Amino acid sequence: MKIGKNEIGENQVFFVVEEGQFNLGDFEQALRMVELASETGADAIEFQLAYADDFYVESHPGHAVYKSREFSDDQLKELVEFTSRKSIELVVAPLSEQIVVKMTEFGCSAFNINASDMNNPSMLRTVMDSKIPFFISIALASEDEIDWALNFIEEYCPDAEFTMLHGQHTMASGDHGVDSKHTSLGYLRNLESRLGRPVGFVDHTKHIWFPCSAVAAGASIVTKHMAPDHESRGPDWHICLDPREMEQAISMAREVFESIKEGRKVLAPGEHLDRTEMRRSIVASKNLSEGQVISIDDILFKRPGTGIPPDQENYVIGATLLKSMERDEPMDKEFLGGK
Repeated sequence: MKIGKNEIGENQVFFVVEEGQFNLGDFEQALRMVELASETGADAIEFQLAYADDFYVESHPGHAVYKSREFSDDQLKELVEFTSRKSIELVVAPLSEQIVVKMTEFGCSAFNINASDMNNPSMLRTVMDSKIPFFISIALASEDEIDWALNFIEEYCPDAEFTMLHGQHTMASGDHGVDSKHTSLGYLRNLESRLGRPVGFVDHTKHIWFPCSAVAAGASIVTKHMAPDHESRGPDWHICLDPREMEQAISMAREVFESIKEGRKVLAPGEHLDRTEMRRSIVASKNLSEGQVISIDDILFKRPGTGIPPDQENYVIGATLLKSMERDEPMDKEFLGGK
């Protein structure tokens, strides 16, 4: 699965900064969030976008709220172009089908089907028709709903380029973020095995360190909310990191990814020096004479580890000394004759 220039799961964590609707309909603030996200080192920024008329019924208070946050076509085009100039990808979480149509035309990099729409056949069809890669957030979803979505995709568009993002969503209940013990990170490997492709995690915890945990558990994609600062109050302010914290979270997650992608036993920088200091060498247990045949009683294992290592004792035992040695003197292969 490719998002812009990024191969998902290929030697990197794809990190998405969720803008969290902090713009509240202010387009200049939206552009500022793109700028801030680009400075964190993120791969992408995600905006939730909607047209109120095909999102809420008109009598619902949410209709007026989202009506006030709509961007014009020119603004949506500029958002795409500005994000591209900042060298990050634009991921759109579409909250109405017409946004999918518009953002397909204007050129976003990917869609993220909101958890509230993962069981919405109209949204799924519209996103698949776009031929743009997409994520499906499966917070709120039961296993049966996940099965339904996978079957729907397989029947409608078997070659769809997509993956799923595990996570939880507890905002409506008044909880200020998901407790880390309720994140069921162990499900990531099951989901990856089930889909046969890299999967991700939507982080709705408050913690700067939690993306590291998600990556260690198997997430190749991480999304996390960011606010311009901790004084700003957008819809999801209580789970947001500020830009400095986000930069740290991304850096830490990538360091963890570098660790877990290495399947070999590789010594860390500095371990060779520690081996010398902490390992032992074969030394003479007492004064030894030239021509003496070395027995096991003639050697001990002591620090430092600058000489012949203990696991080579069979090389030493039975050899003939070519020079006399003093007690505690390290053995050297140059001192040893044939057996």
